[in-house]
Amino acid sequence: MTKIFLGTTLALLIATITSCSKAEDPVSEDEEPTTSSSITGFSLLSEVSGHWVGTNETAYGFYSWFTFDFRPISSSHVHSIYEGATAQNIITSFFVADFEGKQQIMARNGGWLGPQYRATYFVLDQANDSGQTKYYRLVDAVGGVQRSYMELRFRNDSIYFDAYKDNSGALDDPILHMSFAGKNLNPSFDQPATDLFSFPQMVSEVNMNNAFNSLVDPESALFLMESQDPFPRSDHGHLSDFDINFTRGASVQNEKLLFYVSKEPLVDASGNVNLGNIDTKVVRTIDITSSENSFNATYVHPDTYYLTAFADLDGNFIPSSGDYSSESILFTLTPETSPSVSIYINVLVQ
Repeated sequence: MTKIFLGTTLALLIATITSCSKAEDPVSEDEEPTTSSSITGFSLLSEVSGHWVGTNETAYGFYSWFTFDFRPISSSHVHSIYEGATAQNIITSFFVADFEGKQQIMARNGGWLGPQYRATYFVLDQANDSGQTKYYRLVDAVGGVQRSYMELRFRNDSIYFDAYKDNSGALDDPILHMSFAGKNLNPSFDQPATDLFSFPQMVSEVNMNNAFNSLVDPESALFLMESQDPFPRSDHGHLSDFDINFTRGASVQNEKLLFYVSKEPLVDASGNVNLGNIDTKVVRTIDITSSENSFNATYVHPDTYYLTAFADLDGNFIPSSGDYSSESILFTLTPETSPSVSIYINVLVQ
């Protein structure tokens, strides 16, 4: 399969408003997590957990290769990220929260679009998990289905993940923004975290009861400042960061780079490429501009990975003959740490 690099945003909501009022603190420090014996759509957490690889039709074009690497980061929270480097990153997570006086399944979608922060919250309003095909819908936690919503369907080892958003702001007719179809190629990737947290459990991850009382847009659970996000990165446990320090060889001093984070090596020291691992074992892709010499990757699941960096001189989004690459470098992330990885792009791909 030819890899198509993910160079445009897939955020569910892109806002142009630049000011925001402070929301009320949604959680008391002394408040204990709520537990329940029944939560509508609770099975979504276990259904979505996995390394999903497939195709993605978006408002910005069609991508013949795309991945979501959803893994638990607590007993009731599953998380994935698309990393677009300094241009953007987009996170999507699903979790149990206290909202509107009861435990509910919610989602958080957002991240950074260049210098602009954004995070939007969704709440599950429909679920049918009794048949062979399981269905879940989550809508904007304030504006509801007319503002934006997600639909997720699961059948056997396949996922169908569609997102819709209201482009006009008139709360009239949301249009398709993203349509991902994929298979869980590597169910084992999430197993260590699943075992660690005895995931999933009906324990609230966060209290969102007072989270949306003062908003930049009264028709959407949207936040445009990280300091006002009721569930920011600082409240997400278990995840790690890592710094990438890289050196370009003489032949690619002024070239853009692609970084692939994978569970198996992609390029050896002689420049031989394992195309099968590129198609099935990559969990994150990062694009680097020609002026960058370091990068901090965030929201990373703890695990052992390989990092491969290459200059895609022929523009086919894989390290191929005539490109320059690094050897795939092995590194390990433990929970809530920030190590550094150094890499040298000087191997001529065979």
